[in-house]
Amino acid sequence: MLRDPFFKGLRDQLRPLVLWGAGAAFYVALLISIYPSIRKSAGAINEYVQNMPEAVRAAFMGSSDFTTPVGYVNVELLSWLAPVVLIAFAVVVAARSLAGEEESGTLSLVLTHAVGRRRLVLQKYAALVVVVFALGAVFWASLTVATAIAGTPVGAGELAVAFLRLTLLGLAIGSITFAVGGGTGRRQYGIAAGSAVGGAMYLLNTLAVMDESVRPFRYLSLFYHAGGAAPLGKDLDPTGFAVLAATSVVMLVAALVLFERRDVHV
Repeated sequence: MLRDPFFKGLRDQLRPLVLWGAGAAFYVALLISIYPSIRKSAGAINEYVQNMPEAVRAAFMGSSDFTTPVGYVNVELLSWLAPVVLIAFAVVVAARSLAGEEESGTLSLVLTHAVGRRRLVLQKYAALVVVVFALGAVFWASLTVATAIAGTPVGAGELAVAFLRLTLLGLAIGSITFAVGGGTGRRQYGIAAGSAVGGAMYLLNTLAVMDESVRPFRYLSLFYHAGGAAPLGKDLDPTGFAVLAATSVVMLVAALVLFERRDVHV
């Protein structure tokens, strides 16, 4: 196992993936189960939403109608909870991948088994990609099944596009944690970097919707490229996908360079 960091990484992250995936599936089932009661109160809810400040509605609800299945899923799940969970999971896994093992003393054992640094980084990152996409797939499958059972299908294809956006967002932020953790050997530095960037990106996207003076800078936010407050129902955006994927690639290259150039703590 020590000779194959990829499978070791998958094994190490299997339990967290199961726990996070079970939690995600449970929340999705709970969320969809209460939608019928929400739909019955459509008039009152729409009146309340319309009385909200326009900037607030745009920032946190997009153009979604809360009482439709697509709007409900956008507002209650995809605008905040799903991206937060995917980002948090990616940050936790990325922090454990290199820096976590270095702090626990197991990384030096892996390196002594004729595993080069470049191969180690690439295989650890590959394991990160697999588990983050696995959690995104759990979200997608849970929501597809739950909405079908509840009689409120929103389209498996549209959900797949939305969750691909959000999964790439989580991976991009996790890649920042991966690079900083691998470059410093300190898990807390990686977590701090990923959390700070994720929070700043969300804040920038929200302010850009609410404040016209900030709007020209919205393209700098990864949340904007992931669909903003309403990722479900939007057309495929090649530019957004490219930006999210390119961010991950750049951070992987940074991790390779930084990790190869420094002394590993033993």
